[in-house]
Amino acid sequence: MANSRRGTGTITQRSKGSFWLRYYAPDASGKKVQQTETIKGTKTDAERVLRERLRGIDKGAHVHKKTLRVGQFLERFMNEYACNKALKTQQGYRQLIDAYTGPIAHHPVQKLTGEQIQEIYDDLKAKGISPTALALHRVLHRALKWGVQKEILLRNVSDMATPPAPNKTEMKVWDLETRNKFFQTIKEHKYSDLLRFTMATGLRRGEVCGLRWEYVDFIGHQIHIYKKIIRISGLGLVESEPKTEKSKRTVTMSPFLEELLRKVQGTQIGQKDYLEDAWVNDGYVFSQPDGRAIDPDLITKAFNKMVKEIGMPHLTPHGLRHQYATAAREAGIDMDIISKNLGHASVAITLDIYAHLTSEVMEEAAKKIESKLFGE
Repeated sequence: MANSRRGTGTITQRSKGSFWLRYYAPDASGKKVQQTETIKGTKTDAERVLRERLRGIDKGAHVHKKTLRVGQFLERFMNEYACNKALKTQQGYRQLIDAYTGPIAHHPVQKLTGEQIQEIYDDLKAKGISPTALALHRVLHRALKWGVQKEILLRNVSDMATPPAPNKTEMKVWDLETRNKFFQTIKEHKYSDLLRFTMATGLRRGEVCGLRWEYVDFIGHQIHIYKKIIRISGLGLVESEPKTEKSKRTVTMSPFLEELLRKVQGTQIGQKDYLEDAWVNDGYVFSQPDGRAIDPDLITKAFNKMVKEIGMPHLTPHGLRHQYATAAREAGIDMDIISKNLGHASVAITLDIYAHLTSEVMEEAAKKIESKLFGE
């Protein structure tokens, strides 16, 4: 095993996929002492981290773990761990950290307590935003767990804090009469076909906006979900992978959907002919009049405005997805099929979200069984 030299550092393999870094860095008093750090990954990963540490020491930017502040620690977590997550996930982490960790940002991370974290959760709960406290807890727990793995922390103190329990609310949907009134009223709106398609497929907003014509198979009567459109702060609209691997799925095209997409296709051809060179050939099924992608956030704003102006019962665009699931369950479709069509990671998630639908179906089944048994 090589000896560490001041200004250089060494890498020693501990086990398969685990390396031990040794280097000299200033301690809390400014005196240079030997530091050790375990890196999980390849030797290339270990070499990269060592270079980063030495570069930070040379620039005077290295912070000893005993003086590392919570804000600095979370920034390191974002740069070294969260950077490997999906862009939307990174944005969510960043927003929660920036908005709600201010009270502990300048506190030494090694002296952070569960009580201090609990105070943040209680404050958010008192403000009526318990779901935010729960989301923040998930980020902090992941970050502090990472800190333990990196040997910055001895334990995950978020385990000693209790976030508010998740609120289980029944999904709101419209009845047939309300749906017919809504779509009849908006039939001339530019998003009318998009909203009908959303309800008829159960796709997420971003999945609808990210659907390309090349993913539509009219011959095989199938619609393939491969991409989604999301808005990322500082980057604008970005095309990315669906939420999970199971979100990459195939939806069967009904006669209604085929007729609707043929109509959309015809409208686009007319727009393309009219605009000629000004047409942007991005290939999206639902697009702006010039062919560019539609921002999913615009769909939400437009839908909310329509619902309010028409005087309909409150519903969000995501509610149209629930409308699909409700209709499917009422039609007797098995939960595993509904789960696959919705692109959930597991049937358990679908069952949890739509537990009220399952209980209604089971109640109806019980009545039918009773009728068969006793002839009533």
